[in-house]
Amino acid sequence: MDYIVTVDGKKLIDTRFLRSLMYGEGVFETFRYRGKLPKHIDQHYSRLIRGAEVLKIPKITKEDFIFYIEETVKKCKDSQDLYVKTVLMSEGNIYFPVVPYKSHLLVIVKPFKEMEKKEISLTVAPFKVHSSDPLLRIKSTNFSRNILGKRFALEKGYDDVVFLNENNEVTETSSANIFWIKGRFLYTPSVDCGLLPGVTRNVIINKAKEEGFTIVEGRFYLEDIKKSDYIFVANALNGIIKVSKLDLL
Repeated sequence: MDYIVTVDGKKLIDTRFLRSLMYGEGVFETFRYRGKLPKHIDQHYSRLIRGAEVLKIPKITKEDFIFYIEETVKKCKDSQDLYVKTVLMSEGNIYFPVVPYKSHLLVIVKPFKEMEKKEISLTVAPFKVHSSDPLLRIKSTNFSRNILGKRFALEKGYDDVVFLNENNEVTETSSANIFWIKGRFLYTPSVDCGLLPGVTRNVIINKAKEEGFTIVEGRFYLEDIKKSDYIFVANALNGIIKVSKLDLL
């Protein structure tokens, strides 16, 4: 007998997304759509595909990726400033070690809402990440770690957390890369510490080089950030956000 799936006792007919639901087997990208695709859409697509390769989810072509986004945006009354989230979801046998045989692109679009705060506060996550974890380097729908970190921060009266790895090295926040400036030096943790190589992270590094900053990607501790002149976080949705308070424990 084939498996039966119900939701609140009613049989679920469409079970294509069960693997993504049960195992977090999916990869995603989020960005702003201000009347047109973002300038760095190719980088978002490339990172989505790198994540799909890690999880062995069948790839989607760039042409289909863009087509599905544009078709979804067309359904909006106003496309001048939108939040867009694309999720490449897997389909396949529900026995978890089996490699999925198909993928589907889920696209979520809604009006973009600016962050009310222009500055944020950070505290330290109550648990460590491990630099060898391959999921840290992709945008996986297996997002529970980030959720727990964010909730911890909010319950403590902060806006977000900074994750430390097994060596107490700074990595990233629950949804952004972290940077700090000291003089003409721009510092940010190395990807080897266990973090997502953000699209905006790459843009900032290249822009800072053009403006004469010396870029230092390395292994840093909380005390290194404490000595900085300016701290900020950045992602593709909200751009650069200043950090006005950092709880160093």
